[in-house]
Amino acid sequence: MYLRFTTQFINAYGELETGIFMALKYLRDVHSLTKDKDINQLKELSGWFNRNLEKPTRFSKGTSKLNTNVSLSWFKDSAKEHIKKIQDLIDIAEQYDIIIDRIASKNPGYIVFEDEYQISAVPFKTDRKRVM
Repeated sequence: MYLRFTTQFINAYGELETGIFMALKYLRDVHSLTKDKDINQLKELSGWFNRNLEKPTRFSKGTSKLNTNVSLSWFKDSAKEHIKKIQDLIDIAEQYDIIIDRIASKNPGYIVFEDEYQISAVPFKTDRKRVM
C-alpha cells in the first residue's frame, strides 16, 4: 500500500499546491501568522526529511524534457517513522486551517523511482484527478 498526503491549499499566487511539503514551506517561510515555535518545529522536521528521505531522481516515464506526465510522490506504508513525522507536520498544518487529504492506493501508477521509503509514480489517466 502507498500513501500520499495532499493539501487543499492555494499559495499567494493563486496556484493550487497539492503536496504537503509545499504548503508547509509556505507556513514556515511566508505565512506571517505562523507562531515561532511552529516555525522552529517545521524547520526541524524539514531538516529531518532532508536527511532521511532521498529526493527522487526521476519524475516521468519518458526521457524527453518535454514530457508532461509528471510523477507524484508516495510513501510506502512500511515507512513508519516517515509517516509519523508526516503526522507531526499534519498536526501543525491543521492548526492553521490547512486541510490535509490522505490518499491510499495499492497501484498509484507507473513507478519511475523507488527507494526503501517511497516511490514516485506517474498516475494512470483514470486516476489523475483523484490523486492530484
